[in-house]
Amino acid sequence: MLIGIALAATASLLWAVGPFLYKTGATESALDDLFSIALAAMLSAAPLAALGLRLSPQAWLYGAAFSMFGPVLGTYVYLLSLRYAEVGLANLLSYAYIVLVPLLASPLEGLSLQYVAASLLAMAGLSAVIRARRGSAKGFALALLSALFYAISFLALGAATASVDPWSFTFVRALVLLLAVGLVEAARRRRPRVSARIFAAGALSYGVGGPLFILSTYYANVVVPTILTALSPAVTQAITYLKLGERLDAWSGAGFALILAGVVLASV
Repeated sequence: MLIGIALAATASLLWAVGPFLYKTGATESALDDLFSIALAAMLSAAPLAALGLRLSPQAWLYGAAFSMFGPVLGTYVYLLSLRYAEVGLANLLSYAYIVLVPLLASPLEGLSLQYVAASLLAMAGLSAVIRARRGSAKGFALALLSALFYAISFLALGAATASVDPWSFTFVRALVLLLAVGLVEAARRRRPRVSARIFAAGALSYGVGGPLFILSTYYANVVVPTILTALSPAVTQAITYLKLGERLDAWSGAGFALILAGVVLASV
């Protein structure tokens, strides 16, 4: 369990850098930005082939389901949300999956009051942080939709831990992401524009952070690592304050305290 917690926390810190780079490196097309991420993810996952991957039907099934709902749909919608809301706000709303995952998983795994309490603390913190912040309804809706897609993808990841090794899962996830985005770009009959900043964000978030998170679920199941990712928006908020001037206030401080309380409760 402790190894899983450490891996998930490290992944969360790496994910925290991504939103700032997504915002400042964005091109005119969110699909092009997703292609940059997909390319970084595939290049990072390619060396895993040397490990002798076991690409079973289950690996393809769960890996493809995870990739399509999370990296493909969830990330694309999230990149769109950044065009209509502040980075910190859109990022925080996208973490609504912290509550959705335990609730969606409850019919299969049972609903733990500890996890529910930790999730509610974390989400109360997120609500406090976004209080009185500005953004369009479209941006909010897109961020929440991305959270739903991510939550579904995490359920596919949780199902995969019983029959698929983490490296095969990671490889399939990256390959499906690149193929899906590449096919859409080909249908548009245009060459995608690769953003250096978003490629770097993809390498950190999907090339390193993603595999660490996937591996964490093999040590601590899927619910605890998911709740631990509440660390990420808190760090992102600090980054956007320093780099983009998205100021912190009393509500942000209270929100961060609640988020950390939820993280601690989930880790006990």
